[in-house]
Amino acid sequence: MLALASALALIAVACGGSGGGSPKGPEGYGFPVQEFPDVDAPGMGPRDHFPVGQTFDGYLSNPPTNGPHAEVAAAWGVAAEPVPKEVAVHNLEHAGVVVWYNCAGGPQPLDEAGCQQLENGLAQVVQDALSDGKKVLMTEYGDMEHRIALTAWQYLDAFDEFDAARVRSFIDAFLCYSDPENLC
Repeated sequence: MLALASALALIAVACGGSGGGSPKGPEGYGFPVQEFPDVDAPGMGPRDHFPVGQTFDGYLSNPPTNGPHAEVAAAWGVAAEPVPKEVAVHNLEHAGVVVWYNCAGGPQPLDEAGCQQLENGLAQVVQDALSDGKKVLMTEYGDMEHRIALTAWQYLDAFDEFDAARVRSFIDAFLCYSDPENLC
């Protein structure tokens, strides 16, 4: 019985669970977060897949938090090239977190040095999360007004000033919180 309890605790930690620590989801996150209902499209449900390269413009948030999406997810980690939003939504369906950034967003665009500093700061948080076995994707996304957006299935937080603690807190609170495919 003790072996079973230990195994279950290890599984919970591996999937982002805290094994009884702080609460998950909005209750465990100390910042305002928006929640969006599942998106349906004509002939498609919120978890329906379509071929890579097909686009979808019916998302209820920007960046998207759920809805029909590409049939393939992106590799977890820091993307060298921008990941199409329709692909990143598949990562959300897999109970992960997507960190989006736009150096041209916010009150004024960042200069090259400022953009590099933002990218490096976000990448460090994402790399640390990946080292802990957490499913996180970071991608550039030029089609949003804010500089930084954090998403999980149905949840979004967007802001303009880099805050490593806020990004870590979102990852910890929302990783595996919404798990439509029961992958955690």
